[in-house]
Amino acid sequence: MNRTRAMRRKTVWIAALGLVVVAGCGGGGGASDEGASSSGDASAKTLKVYVPSNVEEFPAGTDLNANEIVDYIERQTGFDIEWEMQPKEGVDQKINIMMASGETPDLIITGSKDIYSNLAQQGLLAPLDDALKEHGPRILDTVPEETWKAVMYNDGIYAIAVPQNQAATNGMLVRTDILEELGIAIPKTLDEYGAALRTIKEKKPEMIPLLGGAAEGNGNAFGYIQSFAGAFGLGAKYVVEGDRVVHTYTQPYARDFLAYMRELYAEGILDREYPVNKNTNIQEKMVSGQAVMTTIGWADAKGVVEAYLEKNPGSKLEWIHPPVGPNGQFGYQKNTPVRVYMLVPRASQKVNEVVQFINNYMADDVMDVVSYGWEGTHYNLDGDIVVATEEAEKIRYRIYYQLWDTEKNFLNRVELKGFGPYYNPLTEYTTYTEITNFAPPIPEVVEHSQSLTDLTNEYYIKIISGALPMEAFDEYVDKWNGTGGETSLQAINDWYASFR
Repeated sequence: MNRTRAMRRKTVWIAALGLVVVAGCGGGGGASDEGASSSGDASAKTLKVYVPSNVEEFPAGTDLNANEIVDYIERQTGFDIEWEMQPKEGVDQKINIMMASGETPDLIITGSKDIYSNLAQQGLLAPLDDALKEHGPRILDTVPEETWKAVMYNDGIYAIAVPQNQAATNGMLVRTDILEELGIAIPKTLDEYGAALRTIKEKKPEMIPLLGGAAEGNGNAFGYIQSFAGAFGLGAKYVVEGDRVVHTYTQPYARDFLAYMRELYAEGILDREYPVNKNTNIQEKMVSGQAVMTTIGWADAKGVVEAYLEKNPGSKLEWIHPPVGPNGQFGYQKNTPVRVYMLVPRASQKVNEVVQFINNYMADDVMDVVSYGWEGTHYNLDGDIVVATEEAEKIRYRIYYQLWDTEKNFLNRVELKGFGPYYNPLTEYTTYTEITNFAPPIPEVVEHSQSLTDLTNEYYIKIISGALPMEAFDEYVDKWNGTGGETSLQAINDWYASFR
């Protein structure tokens, strides 16, 4: 931190202390006497916070540590925050390096259960139970029991669990004008989808009927073809069938899914570049008009639709019902009950201060400003409806409301930013429950998770693309069972027996 900024922050801190006292006496405001440091000195009021990368640009003259929103957060909570942004890729490696060096932030914000589980198992996270009881009344009153259960480890709490506030992620986006042009009824069943895709291939040979992309991250065989996976019973990896948990990717119906997608790929219906496509490729091909349909997230769909329709105003890009399989299955995985994990490294020594900061941040006035800005400047109220002004574009910093958020504020922002038509229709298609989302870190699962995921992706991508024969599915199942899968599944069922 440079000298000028340090001096500015010191002034802010002194002002904030006054606000804390006033708020404490008056019984309101974002901060309270809970914001007082446990050690009572100025140095303990400073926290280093490691936050996910931002999806929105900071206006000129502002940055992560210098803008009116962050200044307000610091005044109201009584804490001087040094913010650091995570890279867009390689976050796991960066956090591991931090932890190994001992030069850790005081608070890590992550949406990754894998990161949380790995750090908890290594004993690198501070226990939070006592600090929450003493300094986190808002947190304890807000988080439901099932959400806490998902972050328990060795009978203790090692993460502040931010409850989920979103109901949907993906949908099937389709050029319905192409369907209309070719006289194709909106498909719903797998057979209807197959017939529609083959007609498009025949009548529009210059177009890609179906997009998919398996190259995101370290490889994801289900990338942008999740709609079809859901039709075969593969909408989630571990699901409850009867009184036990099963691993869907090794079940007989997984073979049916692979055979179906393999056939589409062989016929040139599934994009030939499926093994190497990433999110950017998917969006570019939809925006350029090369492709007819794909699975895509609602947050990306808005930009794709608007960019395409700007150049082709007579066209139609719309959500349609995802494919329904022969057993009536369809749809996507429900979001995890934990939206964000807040982790305090054991090396931090500021457990109480972190809990105090988050507890103060959760005040309604703070979260309102973080979500909307200031009434009369960045938004106005029409009854209970928040109506944004042009000034709102200058303060949209998603990075800060990743700390805590509510369903009400999320839905308000969805409407404010024009995402309503892209998010709202998808909520009826979340039909699968990934049961391990409700489990705490299970050592056997954590140990084998990455290798089993890599194994699945390797075999699925190669089988779909024809690099391996269908018979390789049996080899995959044997390898999965023998390299930690069977052990992991048994451990999951042991947990589930007590959970249900």
